[in-house]
Amino acid sequence: MSFSVCDKDLCVGCGACADACPGEAITLSQDSYGFLRPVIDGSKCVVCRTCRGVCPANGSHKGGASGVFAAYAKDKNVRNKSSSGGIFRLLADKTLEDGGVVAAVGYDENFRVVYKVASSGAKLDEMMGSKYTEALPNDIYSKVRDVLDSGKKVLFVGTPCRVAALKNLTGDRENLLTVDFLCHGVPSGLLFEKFIDENFKKRDITDVSFRDKTHGWQEFSMRVDLSVGKPYVCSQYKDPYLRMFLGNRFLRESCYNCKFKRDGYVSDVTLGDFWGISSCIPSMNDDKGTSAVVVRTEKGSAAFDGIKDRIVYRETTESTLGKANAALNNSSKKPEGRDAALEMLKNGNSFSDIAGKYGRPASAKAVLTERAKRGVKVMLGKIKK
Repeated sequence: MSFSVCDKDLCVGCGACADACPGEAITLSQDSYGFLRPVIDGSKCVVCRTCRGVCPANGSHKGGASGVFAAYAKDKNVRNKSSSGGIFRLLADKTLEDGGVVAAVGYDENFRVVYKVASSGAKLDEMMGSKYTEALPNDIYSKVRDVLDSGKKVLFVGTPCRVAALKNLTGDRENLLTVDFLCHGVPSGLLFEKFIDENFKKRDITDVSFRDKTHGWQEFSMRVDLSVGKPYVCSQYKDPYLRMFLGNRFLRESCYNCKFKRDGYVSDVTLGDFWGISSCIPSMNDDKGTSAVVVRTEKGSAAFDGIKDRIVYRETTESTLGKANAALNNSSKKPEGRDAALEMLKNGNSFSDIAGKYGRPASAKAVLTERAKRGVKVMLGKIKK
């Protein structure tokens, strides 16, 4: 039997098909390139096509925007620990205060990124900050569905495609608030596994941050905290993993033709870094992190209203946001050499070998130029406050 859930190049690895399959004929497995793929057991599949119906790659999506804001948390600790302005944490705290739970990504014991459910503030800490690798679903859809069925509120945070997957499975429930983000693309999970395995002892790792602010918000760093010795902190201009992520060569094929850009968002709220804030609202830039907030639905508007007393914010427009934030409307471009880069993963090359070819540091001249530009912009922001 030859049957597929969707076109392979459109698959987003969300796992909605496995969750929906009535005969448990589908499992999610990492392919030879490190991407999650559905695997169909032909002896169990009855070709009911339920999987195709819930697959977000097969559907059409339509969303809008009712409000766009630049914002950051008044709480300095929240803002410092966040990738940008801390808005996720404030929405999460409000959800818990209302008796709900939060479904978002954290880490398992091997520091694989996985979906988790948090019902207390202490569990939210590891969910803060961007995670630049593919997340394992970890039965999250059924967990969310169970909580929704109990009548409790759920805040679900994920890539735009995974938000679409959840809504296909659960429907747009009144007690479900969905938040996605301005997505650069999802890189191979195998690349991150190699980075961790070859550079650190897992038993010594206490935390991983892809967006540490040691060098500032706009020159973010990879940080790995260790129980023994000093933490690993390396700027985006030098860290090989961040260099490869930002170079786009290790993203899923579907990320180069994302169906969830422009008017394809189906979330209630979209969050992201407000790059370009110095040009449009310079007083909101102090290099400590400013979030872009796109409110898309009435539920999203109510949620944002519920945290306004905890934030500094300014209203702007979608077109203004899009000028310096390409990920709002556009997919990442597929670079030359992408297929060859993935073959190195498939063939078992070491992380250092792959990084030596595709993760080389930026030139000193480029780094100094960028730092000078940022310094001027921050100074202008202070003047205009």
